[in-house]
Amino acid sequence: MEETLRKAIEEITYASDRYPEDQFRIISENKEQAIPYLRAAIKKAVKEQSNLEENYELHFYALFFLGQFREKSCFPLIMQLASVDSEVLDYLLGDAITENLADILYITYNGDLEIIKEAVKNPALNEYARSGMLRVMGQLYLDGNVAKEELQEFIRQIVNEEEEIGDYIYSELAILICQCHFIEMLPELWKLYESDRADPFVNGYYEDCVDQMFQYEERRLCEESIDVGIMRGWAMFKQESKTQKQKKLTEKDLREFSRMLKLHQSAPHSKKVGRNDPCPCGSGKKYKKCCLNKPQTSGDMIESEQEWDRWLKNYPPSAKERQEGRIYLEDFYDAESIEIDKMLYLALMERPEMQNASTAQTARDRTRRYLEEAFSMFLKKKAKDKIKTFQEYDRKCSIHYHCKEWLDYYRRMLESEELWEMYQEVEDCCDEME
Repeated sequence: MEETLRKAIEEITYASDRYPEDQFRIISENKEQAIPYLRAAIKKAVKEQSNLEENYELHFYALFFLGQFREKSCFPLIMQLASVDSEVLDYLLGDAITENLADILYITYNGDLEIIKEAVKNPALNEYARSGMLRVMGQLYLDGNVAKEELQEFIRQIVNEEEEIGDYIYSELAILICQCHFIEMLPELWKLYESDRADPFVNGYYEDCVDQMFQYEERRLCEESIDVGIMRGWAMFKQESKTQKQKKLTEKDLREFSRMLKLHQSAPHSKKVGRNDPCPCGSGKKYKKCCLNKPQTSGDMIESEQEWDRWLKNYPPSAKERQEGRIYLEDFYDAESIEIDKMLYLALMERPEMQNASTAQTARDRTRRYLEEAFSMFLKKKAKDKIKTFQEYDRKCSIHYHCKEWLDYYRRMLESEELWEMYQEVEDCCDEME
């Protein structure tokens, strides 16, 4: 068997356009005997780096096999490979840096968090590899294998460090803060955006990140396992031709796909509620016997309750129906702060609407009215809590939007529409809080 294994190793040492089905099977079936060969291949790549023969491929396969074998003894060696010069790593691993390296590091992790921390903070190393290492740290925290305080302190160190360590790292930090549900770190998240270090094209805007912090879909930052078989369909190997049936969708399939796409793209629209229809509030009563003549707040009169449900769909869920292990806005903010934030959310969130002069003016009017309502509530909150500065309000009350930012936006809107009395009121408030 040793000779068979050695031959299989030799046959995958250099690049080939044929997927090595038999060789991979032999290596997979002989884990213990194969590991020394695999370890030696990675050592060779680390030592020779850019001098490695151009068509040498064994180190690449070795990386995946060690991940498949969950070989934790090789974690320091894999970290050495991940920590070579950025361009060299690209030469050695190519797209595997972004696609698979983080998963392999996670699977082979041996408990040495410091080695990951040092690599992440090293601006000389490949940014994509370091971003993957951050995901490893986040997944270890979600698994319960890294303390919350330790990870948060590490994030704060990077955010507050004056030396730039890479754009991708900052964007990954913003994602990490959200996916680990670190609401205590909203100040750090805001700092990443305010300093233009978090990329909105990667993360969405600050308010989008806040929403993501309260989402708990089943998702992982790193995969739990890896198999060399994932390479079977990769472009590096010549693929078998597909039959015409496999290559083409049937006409029926295309029609069904088109129908589903239209359903997915069509936005829900508000429906007029009849007097005898069930009340939208969910009471079970008829509309005429329930909310038809109910007094409305200023916010209610701007849009219907159905529209509120539509546009607040992604807003953090209420704590009325708690689920164990989840965070809720009510755990950190009082009801008044949340209501102000909802008005701002409805005012400032981006809405997909047809762009013409009529709809643009309608949207602008709607935004101003929501801001007017938010400002009225803001003044009451400010007076009640004896808040003196923007910073104080933000620390206690701001959620999706920082008060100086939205007040300035509201002030400019009032100025452009020449609503001078309202403008002066906002102006006086801002001057007072500077």
